[in-house]
Amino acid sequence: MQSRIGFAGLGLMGSRMARQFLDKGFPLTVWNRTPDKCDPLAAAGARVARTPRELAEVSDVVVVCVADPNAVGRIVFAEDGVRAAARPGFRYLETSTISPGLARRVAEVLRARGADMLEAPVTGSKLGAEKGTLVLMTGGRREVHEELMPVMMAIGSRAIHCGEVGQASVVKLIGNTIISFMLEGLCEGLVVGRKAGLSVETLLEVVMASGYASPYFTFKGGAIARRDWDTHFSIDLLVKDQGLMLDEAGLRGAPMPGLAAIREVFQAARAQGFGAEDIAAVVKVVEAAAGLPSDLA
Repeated sequence: MQSRIGFAGLGLMGSRMARQFLDKGFPLTVWNRTPDKCDPLAAAGARVARTPRELAEVSDVVVVCVADPNAVGRIVFAEDGVRAAARPGFRYLETSTISPGLARRVAEVLRARGADMLEAPVTGSKLGAEKGTLVLMTGGRREVHEELMPVMMAIGSRAIHCGEVGQASVVKLIGNTIISFMLEGLCEGLVVGRKAGLSVETLLEVVMASGYASPYFTFKGGAIARRDWDTHFSIDLLVKDQGLMLDEAGLRGAPMPGLAAIREVFQAARAQGFGAEDIAAVVKVVEAAAGLPSDLA
């Protein structure tokens, strides 16, 4: 029989991920801090829990996808949280991007009650969530990784075991650091090119024919060319992840001067009111610094 799935967090990613479980025949119960976000899934056949504790009580596996560490803390540690319903055999799958330290703390309190936890941050944006093709990075016991593969493959196309709890969070933060560098480099290059009279299309054609080609440049470069800021991954969330990465690097004595500088550009985008827009919208900050009107293609 399919595991009973509880899903907490029905935002941009979570609503699409939760739908995959329904579509693939898993019994599904959902919870969200704002209850009306549960309505579309309830109409499609999901149960709705009143609290995270109730969600855990009626589920074999609780999957969580929320915006930040505070939201995870509320789901796990509150009086009506998941911890209160943890029991032997219960599993918790954390797909949010959080600090490695918080992931270890969640695992510690759940294991103390005979349950277990697998951290599994994801990459693939809302399109991957919608298609069920996310890539998951997991941290935790290898046997729990194997046990939860059918659950993970309902939302993803690949799950890579990275090590112990906490290590997958580090991998995810490194990935978002690389994204930060790629996007900043692309934006700065496009702005210089624009001032030199070059089109985005010409620059992308050369980039994609070169050794430094990446589908990411086509994805975000195309959005910039269209002035399309529809959110796949918001500036607010990337800044949160940049901060988590800098905190982790600081704890480990590893300098990250490049990321620290890039974060200030994204912070400027937030200050100018672009925080909820897609990370591609950071180009508007670079354009403004170069004296270019940002409403032109």
